[in-house]
Amino acid sequence: MNVKECNPPLIYYSIFKTKIGWCGLLRSERGILRIFIGCPKSGQLLKQITHEFGNNIVRAPAKEAMVDKIKRYCAGEKVIFDKSAVDWSLLTPFQKSVFKEAMKIPYGAVEAYSGLARKSGCPNGSRAVGNALAKNPFPLVVPCHRIIRGDGRLGGFSAWGGIALKERLLKLEGVMINGWVESSMKKEKSI
Repeated sequence: MNVKECNPPLIYYSIFKTKIGWCGLLRSERGILRIFIGCPKSGQLLKQITHEFGNNIVRAPAKEAMVDKIKRYCAGEKVIFDKSAVDWSLLTPFQKSVFKEAMKIPYGAVEAYSGLARKSGCPNGSRAVGNALAKNPFPLVVPCHRIIRGDGRLGGFSAWGGIALKERLLKLEGVMINGWVESSMKKEKSI
């Protein structure tokens, strides 16, 4: 029996309170594995973490740079997240392509699923892009909340709080939901 099979790598987790609710961060020696945002209760978040990652997790202090950046972002500060801090190894090539393009969307801006599909090399893949974003393990680092429907409506959001949290994050960035999103999408279509 291999020693690694007896002692699987440890996964460290941090749970911390922000202005949008409880957030969590899971990390291995390879980098950040998962970010959770907007959970209403810390116990509920811990239950989700153990459901996804089992009992091979160890609590770590919430003192790393990414935790600080998430807290600052949730408090309304414009933050640039370090994409090199996350572990991209478990993603498919398509997910990597979609997430890479999504990370180019600036703070306070939005992109349609169809536009992101086109930029990701899959021009007819709006649904595939939506499915990839629904499985985004790194919300905020990969700003999937900035992706909306082509008609200006917000579309889905798989984090706790769903569409209400998506709207809150966009408003936090200064996006006017009922006027600006619809008018900016019309401008994009006319170009």
